[in-house]
Amino acid sequence: MRRTPLWLWIVTSATLATTAACGDDDGAGSGGDGGAGATSSSSTAGGDGGSGGDGGSGGDGGSGGDGGSGGDGGSGGDGGSGGSDGGSGGGGTGGSGGGGGTGGSGGSGGGGTGGSGGGGGTGGSGGGSGGGGTGGSGGSDGGSGGSGGVHAAEDWTRDILSTALELDLASLAGRATIVLAASDSTAASFEIGDLDIVSVAAPSGDLDYAVGAGALHVGVPSTGSDATVIIDYAFKPHDGFDGWMPDAGVSFLWPYFCGNLFPCKSDPADGVRFTMRVTGVPEGMTAIYPETIPTDAPSYMPAIAVAAFTELELGATTAGTRVSVWHLPDQEVDAAIGTEHLVDVVDFLETTYGPYPFGDRVGTVSADWGGGDYGGMEHHPFWHLSSGSLDREEVNAHEAAHGWFGNGVRIACWEDFVLSEGTASYLAARALEELGVEVWPAYECDLKDVCDPAGARNTIALPDTCNEIDILNDPLWSSVPYMKGAFFFREVAGAIGVDALDQALGDFYRANVGTAARTQDLIDVIKAATDSAGAAAVDALAAAWLRTLECPIDASTLCPT
Repeated sequence: MRRTPLWLWIVTSATLATTAACGDDDGAGSGGDGGAGATSSSSTAGGDGGSGGDGGSGGDGGSGGDGGSGGDGGSGGDGGSGGSDGGSGGGGTGGSGGGGGTGGSGGSGGGGTGGSGGGGGTGGSGGGSGGGGTGGSGGSDGGSGGSGGVHAAEDWTRDILSTALELDLASLAGRATIVLAASDSTAASFEIGDLDIVSVAAPSGDLDYAVGAGALHVGVPSTGSDATVIIDYAFKPHDGFDGWMPDAGVSFLWPYFCGNLFPCKSDPADGVRFTMRVTGVPEGMTAIYPETIPTDAPSYMPAIAVAAFTELELGATTAGTRVSVWHLPDQEVDAAIGTEHLVDVVDFLETTYGPYPFGDRVGTVSADWGGGDYGGMEHHPFWHLSSGSLDREEVNAHEAAHGWFGNGVRIACWEDFVLSEGTASYLAARALEELGVEVWPAYECDLKDVCDPAGARNTIALPDTCNEIDILNDPLWSSVPYMKGAFFFREVAGAIGVDALDQALGDFYRANVGTAARTQDLIDVIKAATDSAGAAAVDALAAAWLRTLECPIDASTLCPT
């Protein structure tokens, strides 16, 4: 998925293309009030308590003033001195922090003979911690200051259910409204790349948070139900296929760059539902993006493309899915050639394997990635194709097929890359072959490049680890999983029958759509769809094509010149 020839890419998203208008969103509100002192942007400290008589308790310190928005709470007043018989000094009450502010310190209790120290002050709201009271002379230490909110902490296990994105392309301001699954945890962590965090809040008020090493850690109250976190932030322009690329007019988040556009988790197994609203689109331009992604999808799937697009409506499938292509000026001929059979391809995928999961409208979007770029990216429902690939039917079909494998069924580990790319490559060839378009001769030329003993491009297509590789810096990031995977499925079809393989692929898809799976899970379903001899053949083919370095074919016989 990048700019290397023959490395076809993947993608999925959701429902409607939109011509967006400019607009801004306000930030989160200010922090909560402090104690009963005067309201000010700088909190006023409370007064000192009076001295107690013999045996009497010291007076309480005054309450801290209100914290200003984002300011620190005021310090509590000193407790009164304890009486000679050991009276306790009262601790001052800490002022409430403003948004994210620090709670006021507890007052100091004056100790009498054997007297107890003043009680710790109450921490301010907004996540600030109140300081503990200081024990009086001869007395014991005061208690710890209370917390006015849940402290920020790290928790990467908190499940994200949905993310609503609001992105202003003019000001580069974003808001992510994230719904977290109910949990006993009082924390949540997100990847934020190079985002600048402006505020973090719940519907009820500001939340405590910490930022560091490209991560955002948030304190989230445990309510026994789903929790909503609202994050306002600024995002930066990029030019290296790792975020929003204004010069190209597209976003690119695969494999783990979602944090450069919105707070997220890029683990390939994680699935999230999305909504999107894009503003700040230049006059005369159209923004193509999914307003809704209704089925759990990988975090790299949401995408934006902005240009002077022309939409060519291609038709609808038997199930009613509308198919279009959006092309740049002077690309009408290429767009028509590359999508000649696209409606029929999507129809074949729907009728053979199962319903399309990401809405009722799909299509190809031309992406100006720059000279020499080839391939596509599976931003369903509106997948991106490099301008140089727009006239390639196989690339259009490949990206469409990711709606079923790669996005519809996510990969559980990066090592399962072949489940995404190998399956999509096979499905593209299978669908086009059904429509009379021959793809396998071109695949054989690609396979020859992989299997040539004199070359250095070969690797094992299915490593036996899980998320122990960096996909962008591993030999697996190559055409190997595409071609070895496609030919594995082709030979399985020869061993058990094309119809039997179609049935197994459909059964697997329908059982796992919206979830993550391992490649071996699919192999097991295929084996179960045939007899013992067929199952043994499937195992042998998986070992030869996916788990062995050498190709089980004589490369010299491929792609004759």
